[in-house]
Amino acid sequence: MAFIKYSFVLLFSLSNAYALEARFSSKSCVDSSYKMKMIQRGPLFGLLKQEFVINKKNCLIHVTHRKYLPREWFVDVCREPVHIKVTSATGVDVAKKEVSCQNADKTRDTSDFCSQFYVLMDVIQDDGLIFAEGDRDNLGSDHGKTYCTYLLLKRYLNESVIFSRYTEVPDIFIERIEGSPIPGGLPKQEIEVKKENPEAQVEPMHSGPPKSVTTL
Repeated sequence: MAFIKYSFVLLFSLSNAYALEARFSSKSCVDSSYKMKMIQRGPLFGLLKQEFVINKKNCLIHVTHRKYLPREWFVDVCREPVHIKVTSATGVDVAKKEVSCQNADKTRDTSDFCSQFYVLMDVIQDDGLIFAEGDRDNLGSDHGKTYCTYLLLKRYLNESVIFSRYTEVPDIFIERIEGSPIPGGLPKQEIEVKKENPEAQVEPMHSGPPKSVTTL
């Protein structure tokens, strides 16, 4: 009985170790090149085919989606300024990020860039992540390729993180918390220090008797 219990624990540990080793890293996600394609039954009782394609070559990501009419997005996550190139039936459009896509009241910004960003994210989630097969953490699977693409685009388009293949790659698995502006222009850390040491803000006043003044 003890042997069976020990074997089960060992097998579980090896499985976890293998899962950790198989998970792709932020660096391997940026450097990777792959192509994945999914075709599903689309509108009109499945008479139209719905197509979702990701073609990634290092920093350049090309997403194609066809439901009624084809639409393509081209994003280079290593290029400034943050922008999206969109190809549709009306031609090619370049949308450059100028404002945050989430307003202070948590509503969505309606600029051209933000509209394209939200449409692209919805397509990747609804027609990619939900239906892609395989292990999410393995770049060899369709699910892993879609997940890698999703994380890179989210960091680049939503958080304005510019990647590079030649410098340290930020952790794409952890969302960056953007700091809000501090009143008065003081860094948050400095304000906290001053709150903890209020006596450091005001110079002490002399409380003794006034000094005598000698006149000639």
